[in-house]
Amino acid sequence: MKAELQEVMSRLRRLQGAIDFSNAPVAERDEMAEEVAKIMDELFEIMKTLPSE
Repeated sequence: MKAELQEVMSRLRRLQGAIDFSNAPVAERDEMAEEVAKIMDELFEIMKTLPSE
């Protein structure tokens, strides 16, 4: 389970990078990046509660 969540985190990091370098307006990029960061924070908290494999 942890490995799968780590893969999701990796994909979210790539998404965040794509958002940072997109041509979208700054306010829109900031909003999307904030949402991705919130998801990553929640996943990290879930991962901390899982037992090590």
